[in-house]
Amino acid sequence: MTDPADKTDWVDALLDDVGQAEVPDASGDLMARVLADAEAAMPAPGGAPARDGLLRQILAGLGGWPSVGGLVAATAVGFAVGLGALDATGLNALWLGDYATYYDDTLGFSVNGWDFEEG
Repeated sequence: MTDPADKTDWVDALLDDVGQAEVPDASGDLMARVLADAEAAMPAPGGAPARDGLLRQILAGLGGWPSVGGLVAATAVGFAVGLGALDATGLNALWLGDYATYYDDTLGFSVNGWDFEEG
């Protein structure tokens, strides 16, 4: 894994030297310029409050996350019940697009015993 004969001790020595070196303090002139720039970048006091985004407004209009969770659950259950109402023949007809086999002009399209006629 680690080779003890690896010659990377110079990196450790260099980092030790850098860590022990004295760091000079910033001059008063530099600090004054930095603080003046920071003060100029700040917004004016009493600004307009931030508006909520479109998604947050829609979420609030629906009633928050609990309501959206209920809508998602109801959608999933409705989708499952809707697919469960189709028998295997009707489901295959939907997925495969083979309506001609299961469609008769005189009877109409039959799903789960219910006949839908045109007209």
